[in-house]
Amino acid sequence: MKANAKHLNGYIGWAKYAPSWDFNEVQRFVDDHVDDEWPRFHLLFSIGYQVVGFGSLAPVGYPRDIQVALWVSKDFEGEGIGKWIVTQLEWHAFYIYGYDNIYYQHDASNRRSGKLPPSLGYSFSHSFDEAISAKKETGLWYSWKKKKPADIPPGLIDTGTLSNWEGMRFPWVSLI
Repeated sequence: MKANAKHLNGYIGWAKYAPSWDFNEVQRFVDDHVDDEWPRFHLLFSIGYQVVGFGSLAPVGYPRDIQVALWVSKDFEGEGIGKWIVTQLEWHAFYIYGYDNIYYQHDASNRRSGKLPPSLGYSFSHSFDEAISAKKETGLWYSWKKKKPADIPPGLIDTGTLSNWEGMRFPWVSLI
């Protein structure tokens, strides 16, 4: 994150502070994400020992909907890492948790991010205004939506248990 801070701070407000973080601040950031409150969920993506991206599920205001959020390391942009991250987050959101809809949202000026949702089957939902928190943001955001496929069994928010998924093998492979 520190190495990518200048690249990230255009669209991620907290990234502007990362270059000055010491070990304790980095540890606090990691701990805050590991111990985040439901329904937030975070995954770190790596190739070998190199972190190539970070993905999260975040609340959007309706308890049956969730948002995917991500960043990709500047050294790995354009290599399919973003699609990989969103695909894994979708799997967790639909199959494990049982959300009805996933939203992908991005600032209007983030054209690279805007190419991802339609390529993954998201449909444009709406636009909205948001306070500017990073230097490249315009404050106009686009929201894309993907509905849960009908053939997926109930998840945690439907059943209150993860028993359907005990012993489940995840359907992805390493990029290595």
